[in-house]
Amino acid sequence: MASRVVLHLIRHEKTAANVERKYIGWTDESILMNVQANFNINIQPNIVYGSDLKRCKQTSLCYFPRAQFIPVPSLRELNFGDFEMKTYDQLKDNEIYRQWIDHPFKIVPPNGEDFQMFEQRVLNALYEIVKQGGEYTFVVHGGVIRLLLAKLSFEEQIFQQVLANHRTMYSLAWDSIEHFVGGARCTSLSEGHITVNEVT
Repeated sequence: MASRVVLHLIRHEKTAANVERKYIGWTDESILMNVQANFNINIQPNIVYGSDLKRCKQTSLCYFPRAQFIPVPSLRELNFGDFEMKTYDQLKDNEIYRQWIDHPFKIVPPNGEDFQMFEQRVLNALYEIVKQGGEYTFVVHGGVIRLLLAKLSFEEQIFQQVLANHRTMYSLAWDSIEHFVGGARCTSLSEGHITVNEVT
């Protein structure tokens, strides 16, 4: 069907902050290594969309070296404010942090971003990009993927319970562009593993 919509969502390669289990939102950190990727399905996009932070652009260049990367600032990760680049152990005695962990939709990190604003900007960006049928590939952040899976997966999910692993491609499909732009949940969801070879 010509108007079928498929979204491929891929999390960027790990950064040092990811390995150190820090909250990394708008900090513009590079990925740890350059790699060549192998997908278990044939995917060769001409265009890849992602946030304007370099870890997404660098990953796209590694995974899809022939594709044009289009940076979209609205596809950034949540801005963690004062929690940025800190670990759970560093924050666990902070009362506001503990409240935020328990009620992430009500409590805003100091100098950070309200979750509803994060959700709205990501969804607005998605619907601005996807206006006709076809396959769309995104290299984005873990929080962005978790949000989209929670909102668009065929089974309703809670954001906190959704996982977005590195080196995994989440593919969501709709039968028509009309269903997608109308806000319907996807009709199918699959996960594909990405294997990589380090480039020296």
